[in-house]
Amino acid sequence: MKLDRRRFIGITAGCLLGAHPVLASGATGARWRGGALGAHADLHLVGLPAIEAEGLLRAARGEIERLERQFSLYRADSALVRLNATGILEQPGPDMLELCSLVSTVFQASSGRFDPSVQPLWTAYARAGGAPDRKALAAARAAIGWDRVDVTVDRIRLAPGAALTFNGIAQGFITDRVVRLLKAQGLETGLVCLGEIAAVGASPSGGGWAVGLADREDQPADARIHLQDRAVATSSSDGTLFGAGPAGHILDPETGTAAPADWRRVSVIHRSAALADGLSTAAVLENPTGLREMSNRVPGAEIHAIARDGHDLIL
Repeated sequence: MKLDRRRFIGITAGCLLGAHPVLASGATGARWRGGALGAHADLHLVGLPAIEAEGLLRAARGEIERLERQFSLYRADSALVRLNATGILEQPGPDMLELCSLVSTVFQASSGRFDPSVQPLWTAYARAGGAPDRKALAAARAAIGWDRVDVTVDRIRLAPGAALTFNGIAQGFITDRVVRLLKAQGLETGLVCLGEIAAVGASPSGGGWAVGLADREDQPADARIHLQDRAVATSSSDGTLFGAGPAGHILDPETGTAAPADWRRVSVIHRSAALADGLSTAAVLENPTGLREMSNRVPGAEIHAIARDGHDLIL
């Protein structure tokens, strides 16, 4: 089954890069369009001489490619695909271990609502067009449990029948890594978007970068926030549907059901795009009390939720 995911990768940086001034004339900027993490990608860097911008884009693409080989569900050569196929990953490496550590943080903060071991459940829904039978659901739920995933420096081991997906946090993780790479090259101010959005420094006009929020990427923004050295991730229960619906792609690991339609969308702001990504995924499954508790467990997290009736909740 082919899903239209909320995945647009772009880097737009009206920026000051080290000692390189923005040129008033001549060829500037560079752009790359391709695929990443199973979706369309568009990387755009502006405000630099073209040759320098192209070099930075190559570095960013290389970092995305390197991390995709770790976390992608769509590449046969990825570490995650090997782990799901064999149940064990020897010598997982620092990137995988760091992501697993972040997963544990969000798992605890969300009381288990964020759980990458939900992949067997996701597969059951996908195969059944959003309506798996009781037997398939029971089998999938029996394999779920991040607290049953054995993670050590030497290996990651899954329980029989288990499988992982990092789709609810890997985009944020890669966003953070690309920001780190660009800052190491001298990025002082810019907006980095790889599914999730991270703002570096102040905008060219001063103050935070203006970022529009919408329920889906293909809809016009109906709210605006301003970010400076922070990131935002947005999730919606019906952002992607299995088959004709109504089941959405965010599934509750405890009940085995799709996220309720309580929230039109939930956006989480944090200095870490990875944490914002994971928390926004879990937040869609929470009620207002659960959102408050989750927000209190993660210092620096800000939650903007819009209910179906239009009521706003900002924590």
